[in-house]
Amino acid sequence: MNSRELMAAAMRREPAERIPTMPQIWFDQALRVYAEADGARDWTESLARCIEAPELIYDYVIRIVQDTGCDGLRLFVLPDPMRVVRLGDDLIVVDRETDDRIGRIDVMGGAAFVPDRPAPPVASLREARVRLDALAKGVTDEKIEALRHARARVPDRFVASAPGGITVNTYMNLRGSAQAMADFVERPDFVAAVFDMQVEAMIRRSEALLAAGIDTLYIGDAAASASVISPKHFARFCLPAYRKFCDHFKHTGILIYIHVCGNSNPILEMLADTGAHAVEPLDPLGGVSVADAKRRIGGRVALMGGVSTLALAHGTPEEITAEAIRTCWEGGPVGYILAAGDMVPPVTSLANLQAMVDVARKSLWRGEK
Repeated sequence: MNSRELMAAAMRREPAERIPTMPQIWFDQALRVYAEADGARDWTESLARCIEAPELIYDYVIRIVQDTGCDGLRLFVLPDPMRVVRLGDDLIVVDRETDDRIGRIDVMGGAAFVPDRPAPPVASLREARVRLDALAKGVTDEKIEALRHARARVPDRFVASAPGGITVNTYMNLRGSAQAMADFVERPDFVAAVFDMQVEAMIRRSEALLAAGIDTLYIGDAAASASVISPKHFARFCLPAYRKFCDHFKHTGILIYIHVCGNSNPILEMLADTGAHAVEPLDPLGGVSVADAKRRIGGRVALMGGVSTLALAHGTPEEITAEAIRTCWEGGPVGYILAAGDMVPPVTSLANLQAMVDVARKSLWRGEK
């Protein structure tokens, strides 16, 4: 079986010759690994190049995946190109025509654009629909073609892409973090209506993604769904939204995995009830255990993740190997994908990443060499 087949088998909880690995890499880690070899002054210079020419993002992700031997990778829809000016270690985004500052790049948090003047919170369902319609239309034919071309470069590997947030994170972007939390108590009907709109928008984006030939859809939230709202609110608002999304794609053949980092322990069973094929990232920093997740939901969904991001960032290759072996014993041999307990930290060394990948590729957890 090639990497693509191994990943698909694991997500379907089918027997395979080994545990696959999909570490959840993003390009900012690859920039740090390759900056010197590429002749850049430092990784920030490489980041500036990617902001101005986003197609380079795919190059970096594919490069590190191929160099380390990962079975799966994430290729997201590319952002629009922006013009940046470097000030020390900061990257300032300026208007292409006026050179006026319009925001900055979050150089320590995934390289997202942070506008100086964010869009005002929506105040009505009509405003929410307008904002979400624009979000859905942002997946242009040109961006899908770029994704399709990148996917074609790794035909034997398993490719994930993401439509965007379906529940809490997107709602917080629409309403503002503080007001969003109040809405769960003060305006529950409004929250439910906007969540339903969000599902519809992300279904539209996902249908566009399928044309690029991806293997799986990555849905979910950051820790907001697990650590900010209660399990009661997750059951009332998030679970129906995720079920609607997964039900829409049930007969398409596309695989789906759901991401909720942080302390997802109180909602693990509900994550398995969404209709997704796999649950990740089983964040040990949030108190989640691969062994406990296997016991509670491993009979219904595949599991992905579990390796400490702190260990990846600051441990030794030997420590990473030991932790990855433990998670493979706890999660495997069927229905488990070796991965980090969240996105691989950008400061993770190539040696540490390779140590984790090798545990799966060489089946070191079985004692093989």
